[in-house]
Amino acid sequence: MLTQHPHTSGDVGTFYNRHTDVYDSALGGNIHVGYWDDEADDSPMREATDRLTDLVTERLAPAEGQHLIDVGCGHGSTAARIIAHHAVEITGVSVSDYQVDLANSRPQPLDLPGRASFRLADAMDLPFPDETFDGAYAIESLMHMKDKAEALGHLARVLRPGGRLVIAEHHLDGELDLPDVARMADAQAFFKFALTGDLYRRLLREAGLKVVDHTDITENVRRSYDSMTDAWREAARTDPDRRAAGEWQTAADLGAWCFAVPQLRYGLLTAVRP
Repeated sequence: MLTQHPHTSGDVGTFYNRHTDVYDSALGGNIHVGYWDDEADDSPMREATDRLTDLVTERLAPAEGQHLIDVGCGHGSTAARIIAHHAVEITGVSVSDYQVDLANSRPQPLDLPGRASFRLADAMDLPFPDETFDGAYAIESLMHMKDKAEALGHLARVLRPGGRLVIAEHHLDGELDLPDVARMADAQAFFKFALTGDLYRRLLREAGLKVVDHTDITENVRRSYDSMTDAWREAARTDPDRRAAGEWQTAADLGAWCFAVPQLRYGLLTAVRP
């Protein structure tokens, strides 16, 4: 949920690489939130983040032999879980060469049902022909993209008719008070929550996709937030790079505020290309 940078070189790349590693540690080997059934669910973080992956996969309903695109693939943990249980091919894309290298370095035993590969590519300009993929998923990646309409347009373009897109994402529902609006504007360097659920649904329709489900799971994922802010505070305390440490502290401070905003929601959106 920190701002993505086009490619990871120099100082910016070092910070982005640390960002990936901090998330991996805070979220049990994944870099997205976890899902707990209810307050009595005491699943550890790794089980909870895997469960979020499973919820996305259930909505994709992948069939044997299908080709899926993982938009904002991170270090490949989501794709790795899917191909361990489904006989599909996954192409993951990211704008981070560090993440792509990590994802491609994951072992893929020959007895796995599926296979995955990862490459540098920008979701706002996908380098694939029309109707390449049978399904697509984007877990906490669209919020990093400046032009979400462009990204959704490309996703609709590369989906085959009948193909599903599943989005797991934060969004805003309801109007913010003026002081909150100003604070949210301050947070935009880190948190891209400006879109409402209604606007996401509109952009999907304008891209030519039919929205078939939108499930709010905010209360089920909320337990992840403390782990994330704690990890950012620890990174601020231990990072030897003073500039990076300052950015971690800013992320922790803004994160603690953002996560408490009642209009901040987390949902699963499913759309189909007719």
